[in-house]
Amino acid sequence: MSPARKRKKVRNPPNPTPGFAAAYVDFKIDLHGMFVRDAIVALDKHLQVCFAANAPVIHAVHGHGSGALKNAVRDHLKGHDLVDKSYPAGYGMGGDGVTIAELLTGDRYATRKNSHNATPLPPPDSKR
Repeated sequence: MSPARKRKKVRNPPNPTPGFAAAYVDFKIDLHGMFVRDAIVALDKHLQVCFAANAPVIHAVHGHGSGALKNAVRDHLKGHDLVDKSYPAGYGMGGDGVTIAELLTGDRYATRKNSHNATPLPPPDSKR
């Protein structure tokens, strides 16, 4: 068999390790021109994908416009279970037309999710 006809063995690439999945997820979502209801649905889906990929932040690009979409996005992010905090982007990153949301990590999410059911423990040095 000639060398040109030999097939090269192709190795299967290794499975991606957890924690590195964020490199494959686009952290930015563009909501320009969407109705508020459609934008909130798209934002929720994007938050779930980014949270599952351990992405630390997302950038929601809503633009300036009339302010209706911006206000709806910011109000929605304030009460969202997966979001630690949100704030307008700085100068050079889109300014007031972009909202940055810092996502909870797995352990902080579990703590926040269970905090409303948790009963506070007494301090260790207190006597009953």
